[in-house]
Amino acid sequence: MLLKIGMRVQVGDQSGMIAMDNEDGTWNIDFDSGVEGDVESRFIQILEDQSLDHLNANPGLGSWAPAGARIVAKPWDQPKPDGWTRFVCFSDTHGLHDQIPKNHMPPADVLLHAGDFSNAGELEQVESLNTWMKAYPAQCKVVIAGNHDITFHEDYYQKVGAKRFHRGRDPYDCRKAKSLLSDCIYLEDSGTEVGGYKIFGSPWQPEFCEWAFNLPRGEECRKRWAAIPKEVDILITHGPPAGRGDKCSSGFRAGCDDLLTAIAQRKISVNLFGHIHESYGFSADDVTLFVNASTCTHGYRPTNPPVLFDLPPASELRQATAKAAETRLKSSSKMPALG
Repeated sequence: MLLKIGMRVQVGDQSGMIAMDNEDGTWNIDFDSGVEGDVESRFIQILEDQSLDHLNANPGLGSWAPAGARIVAKPWDQPKPDGWTRFVCFSDTHGLHDQIPKNHMPPADVLLHAGDFSNAGELEQVESLNTWMKAYPAQCKVVIAGNHDITFHEDYYQKVGAKRFHRGRDPYDCRKAKSLLSDCIYLEDSGTEVGGYKIFGSPWQPEFCEWAFNLPRGEECRKRWAAIPKEVDILITHGPPAGRGDKCSSGFRAGCDDLLTAIAQRKISVNLFGHIHESYGFSADDVTLFVNASTCTHGYRPTNPPVLFDLPPASELRQATAKAAETRLKSSSKMPALG
């Protein structure tokens, strides 16, 4: 059997899940012990039982399914179960959406984009993104902004962004920027319901250079995350929670501790984000699937494949997520920090 992202594997005396193909003969593995590492193929053993312990009694949910979500492995051609919904995830396309390989555009029911769809908020790129999404083979598209989408953060743009990034030209009209996204649902500290699933989106992250949608760590972040409703199936944030797809090339972890706490206090099935290109991939605890769907690599090439996942009907998903969350609460366990 060939190694694939999402497989449960054994390396020595440690078990874990394949999070990313490094395409150099090694695979990035999120170990159950809470650490991650790159391992050569020859040292990796595929586990015969691919299910997680809490889903052993319900193997119909798929080979890797924290509280109901199931990752769809490349080449993304396996059929979804009857009544389920398929989501395709992008992030950090940075105005390069037209350069995404055609074989990285599989059909889905819902497209999700976690922000940084422009280089620096250029309206021409926003309009181009809207055209690209309109043609994408998905029935519904949901988008949030990121720190590079500076014209979507009007206060920042007027005070800092226009002078810093758009010298020598008339400033862009921030009010027009959002209106250009006419073929998708744009979320900014707001929610929507798609196919029965409750989706909430927020563009903020802890201070990260001098870009848009930055917040000081601590109280300001906590206030922002307090706005996340108690009932959310899919949470889209531009920045990652602490310890989940947040490791920069320098080794610094840019994730937000307060976001991680907010997620742990809720029954969230999926947290989608981007922001840290070099930590593209996914991980999970027993409740939540965490997806860093950065399309651009660390070198700003839009070649990372999208991440696809299937969800069972909303009522079944919430039941599975609630059960997993209750188990976590009873055991008073903390979420492990996986790469």
